[in-house]
Amino acid sequence: MANIQRNFIAGRMNKSLDERLLPNGEYIDALNVRLGSTEGSEVGSVENSKGNTILTTLIFDSTELSNNARCIGAFEDGANETIYWFVHDPSFTASPNNKLDLIVSYNTTSANTLYNVVSINDGTNLNTTLNFSPYNLITGVNLIDDLLFFTDNYNPPRYININRSYVAPGASPLYYDGFSSDSLLVIKRPPIEAPTIQTLNLQGQQDDFLEERFISFAYRYKYNDNQYSATSQFSEEAFTPSSFNFSYNSYLNEGMKNTKNAAIITFNTGSSLVEGIQLLFKESTTSTIKVIESLNKSTLGYSDNTDYTYTFDDRKIFTLLPESEILRLYDNVPKIAKAQTVMGNRLVYGNYKEGYDLKDKFKQDLRLEFFSNLNSTVIATSDLLDSTAPGFYSIGPTASTISNSIVYFDLSTENGTTLELTAGSSITLDFTIVHSQFTGTTPSATTSNVDIIFEYSLPTYFPNAYSLATSTDFIEKVGTIANIQTVTDSCNGATLTDQVNCALPSTLGTYTKTASGISNTGEPIAIISSPASNTIGLQLIAMNYVDGVSNSYEFYEVISAAATFRNTDTARSLHSNRGYEAGIVYMDDFNRSSTALVSPRVPS
Repeated sequence: MANIQRNFIAGRMNKSLDERLLPNGEYIDALNVRLGSTEGSEVGSVENSKGNTILTTLIFDSTELSNNARCIGAFEDGANETIYWFVHDPSFTASPNNKLDLIVSYNTTSANTLYNVVSINDGTNLNTTLNFSPYNLITGVNLIDDLLFFTDNYNPPRYININRSYVAPGASPLYYDGFSSDSLLVIKRPPIEAPTIQTLNLQGQQDDFLEERFISFAYRYKYNDNQYSATSQFSEEAFTPSSFNFSYNSYLNEGMKNTKNAAIITFNTGSSLVEGIQLLFKESTTSTIKVIESLNKSTLGYSDNTDYTYTFDDRKIFTLLPESEILRLYDNVPKIAKAQTVMGNRLVYGNYKEGYDLKDKFKQDLRLEFFSNLNSTVIATSDLLDSTAPGFYSIGPTASTISNSIVYFDLSTENGTTLELTAGSSITLDFTIVHSQFTGTTPSATTSNVDIIFEYSLPTYFPNAYSLATSTDFIEKVGTIANIQTVTDSCNGATLTDQVNCALPSTLGTYTKTASGISNTGEPIAIISSPASNTIGLQLIAMNYVDGVSNSYEFYEVISAAATFRNTDTARSLHSNRGYEAGIVYMDDFNRSSTALVSPRVPS
């Protein structure tokens, strides 16, 4: 039988013809074959091509992935010779929900397999935190520096840091994930509300930065990877004007000057993902946002989701944020997106979904029919009854009872009930203290009249005087061991204790003030109240004066006091010669906002 020889010089696959009719030089099918030049020669030839080889086997907790595991996305980092792939296993038997999701990388140079993210149980026993779906492939992946961004048109756009170790799932059998879904989101959660502020007067101020400025405050969060959220909403202006004073010379209201020189800013520290807080402010005459302070939660020992305060004055050099930040009301990241790419230096999403249907919780269309009415409040000021009482002191060499060292103010109405302690109400206590007596050695001078004004704005409603006196906010405003300054630095403090320590004379003859307290040095003014009483008492501190090795302790008494209660903190109003239209803006948890929705005008 004759031998039949075939060659593949044509290098063409032809599946259309019967193999008996196939011209020489062509072939019907080939496996692991390539046509090209061999190394060191330009002569074309058909060569065997290397087939697939198993490089790694994916396992979790000594259990291999099932045969149903699928790669739903991949990315090649050619610069670092690393490939990333996204894996979903719907039949992982060791999982409480039979699911396992992975983001894995393989370095072709070192042959090292790295489990970047392992997700098995989001805490519900129903799903994983990565929440991969076999029906929604990873359609967009981009690596920017150390951040790997990806989207699947099923979950919000997300990212991981390829150099970060994401906490592995916990112990069997629940395998709770060690990270939250929020930690992967491209969008960063900003502060939901504006900071609250309280204006006050600090002792020892050289220049009054707030005197003629309308300043409002905001803050933003710093997350890992040096990312910042959008800013919160801005507070009201920290401006408390004096009484109306029209000048016939300038035809101006000379009373439009701020009577306060500082402001206490109350802000929330956010979730455990927040690493720091940037306090911000802007003036009414400019759109530039300035940074007051960058606060590190770990360094300062701040707890999560807790309110803290910061005292703002003029003793800083402020840095500026880019002008575009004033327009960054929220991160413009879609809810879901099918396409993702990088254009210039910007991450861009396409074929995305954003916005919400304006429906209520019953899935019914919102009825944008609302009405606004004039709401006016009569500003009422009440004079409070005040009194004094003796106080006991154990500071110094001998214990002492000092007459009139406790000042009380009574929050009762004429018929004996408690005043309406509503949010925004304010209490002002004006009292004068003088020298009462010394223990220890005696200086050649004594303290003469020292005037103290304590102003307190109620941040919320209080049912009675005792709940006010024992509230954290009131206690912090009077002073605690943790928040008062040293006597030397008291003029930089913001509490009533700091105010008293600052106002007392620095020296008495050759003696210098060093520390204050009631039982021991370093203590604040004491708050005295009981559940059955409508009165709140404040016991003065005693001051320790030192002359070399000689110690003198000066005690004080109240010689006059006046307390007032006003049902509003500051009198604010709308311009009466303008027309107004009310609107509603709907926001989600990330401050993504709708346009202002106004009710239709009704023809007159």
